[in-house]
Parts: sequence; structure tokens; C-alpha cells
Amino acid sequence: MEELKKKLEAVVVGNLNLYNILSALLLFVILVICKRFLLKLFKKVMLKVKLDPSIKSFINASLNTVMWVAIVLVTADRLGVPITSLVAVVSVVGVALSLSLQSILENIFAGITLLGTKPIQVGEYVEIGDVAGTVKKVTLFYSVIVTSDKRTAYVPNSTVTSSVVINHSDQPLRRVEFTLNADYGNEPDAVLAALIKAAKSVETVTAEKEPVAFVNKYDNSSIEYRLYVFTDANKYLDTKYAVMRQVFYAFREDGIQMTYDHLNLHIVENSADKEMKTDA
Repeated sequence: MEELKKKLEAVVVGNLNLYNILSALLLFVILVICKRFLLKLFKKVMLKVKLDPSIKSFINASLNTVMWVAIVLVTADRLGVPITSLVAVVSVVGVALSLSLQSILENIFAGITLLGTKPIQVGEYVEIGDVAGTVKKVTLFYSVIVTSDKRTAYVPNSTVTSSVVINHSDQPLRRVEFTLNADYGNEPDAVLAALIKAAKSVETVTAEKEPVAFVNKYDNSSIEYRLYVFTDANKYLDTKYAVMRQVFYAFREDGIQMTYDHLNLHIVENSADKEMKTDA
């Protein structure tokens, strides 16, 4: 064995001998096999962990990259290449990449946060800053929101995590609020009863919580009323439009007069002018 080693060492290729090349190649193959085994083991462990597939994929890719770097460094050291300089080069390249890809990395880590904590999920109706719509998907880079007029908004994940997110679908029930005005000639109790009747006539209004109606404000030419009803979160708009429609018919059926802004002018005739006109 020693003789074979000496013979291989005697064969020089550039600055390397054949023994070092073959041993480095064997080490490289062994490390690659170990890497594949560890990645398979990692995937089996990840199957038992409840994480979003995107997070698992990102962790797997990151682990694979780290292992390849380690394999290259170890193989280079076996070939006699000074790994200190290689580590320095890798560090410089890493810093340069992190600076140039800062915004991308920020979105990736924000995406991991979103996929892990799940403040928004696919199918939910949310408001993120000036964007409101249904969540289509959440990736490592963007959260895809489809607005009510069927436009697609790609919101960077860093924006999502740094903004106030209003999730309209997180709770099973959602309150629908209405503001309506009726003439002063109507009895308030009659108006309130008509509003409750209109709300209860809509099937999508939940029976779990009773509709609530009350006098809210006295305006110059009308009384302002408020009506609150509860419905399933995914039936918010259907319920809103249906209740507004039924209010009209309930008011007409009960003789409730709606109002509009108007101004009453009272002309007062001056008594002295009236006497002068009479004398003339």
C-alpha cells in the first residue's frame, strides 16, 4: 500500500500529485453521498413538521447550498489549497450578495414570517395599506391579492409585514353597518321597527345575533338612524346590498317617508310696508 502511495505521489500534475487528486476525488464522492443522505433525512423530518411547503423548500435549498460550500472547502483543503483564502473570498462574496440582494432577502424573510405565522391566508379578504381584495397566494417574495374589480396586486412581503393588515375573513361573522335618514314626520319607533323587519327578511343575515337599530343623530331636516346586522364573512357584500333593497320596501310598506336635504324659506312681510301699500 505504501509503495502504491509513493508511486501515485511520484506522478505530478502541475502543483498536485496524483495521490492527492485521487484522495480528494474519493473524499468529494463520499461527501456528496453523505449530503444526499442528510437531505433525504431532512425531508423525512420536514414531513412531520407543520410548515408551509414554500418554507420547507427554501430551507432545503439553503441547506443544500451550505453543504455544497462545505464540500468544496473540504475538498480544496485535501488538495492542498489554502482554505483560509477561500473562506475570505466566500465571506466577501457573501457580504456583496447580501448588500446587492438586500431587498430580495428582506422579502424572503418577511415571506417566511408570513407563511409561518399566517396572518393572511388564501381565500381571505384583507386590506393591506391601499390594497384591498382576496388573497390568491402567498409566496416567499410577494403576496398576491385579487381586488374586487378583478385586478391582481403583487404586494412585497416586506410591505405586508410592516403595514397594518385588516383581515375581514379571520372571524366567522362580520357586522354590516347602515346609515339611513328619515323625515321628522315619522315616529322613531316605527322607523326602527321597519329597519329591523327589513334586516330579518334577508336570509343571509345570521340568526345568531339580532339586528340592532337606533337613533344616531338629529340633522337639520331629518333624523339619522343606524342599523347593524351580522352575516357570514364571505357574504358581506351580498347581505349589504340585500338589506339596502329591503329597507326601501319596508319603508314604503309602513309609510315611512325618506328625506333629502332641503331648505325651508319663510318670508315675513314688513307691517309698515303693508300699511303704506294699503294707504296708497
